[in-house]
Amino acid sequence: MTFSEAYALHGPDTIAISEALGIREHEADRLINERMDRKYADKVENLRRSAEPREIRARRPA
Repeated sequence: MTFSEAYALHGPDTIAISEALGIREHEADRLINERMDRKYADKVENLRRSAEPREIRARRPA
């Protein structure tokens, strides 16, 4: 089982993921934190990209 599969199955439950993957709980916690940080960074980047066209349209005269 991969981390992605375990995370999809158990969510951010460090104990369940560590048991499913056979790793220590703190390692599962580190992997979960990395996943959540990446997800947040992607969300911020998508919001920034979608805001740029709105700003350009807002500056355009009617």
